[in-house]
Amino acid sequence: MLLSLTCILMWLIFSSLSASGAVYTHNLYCSDLEGHFDVLNSFVAAGYRLLSAFVVDEGQWINLPLEAFDGQSVNSSLQALQEQYQRVLSP
Repeated sequence: MLLSLTCILMWLIFSSLSASGAVYTHNLYCSDLEGHFDVLNSFVAAGYRLLSAFVVDEGQWINLPLEAFDGQSVNSSLQALQEQYQRVLSP
């Protein structure tokens, strides 16, 4: 059993503030939610401040909680969680 947050069409739309005070707006396509989370965490790790972040999935806008992005990759945490589930569920 695999934990997967995969979607067919998913856009990430976010704005960020650089250390110099410049505001940037970004629109990115990715097929999985983890990829979007890692993009946001990469910006935070690089010193940008997130101003807003939304995922658009099948026409629905989902506001993401900015405080959840601390600059750390989510892939390793999700992988560890998946391995724990597999151990628990295996006979």
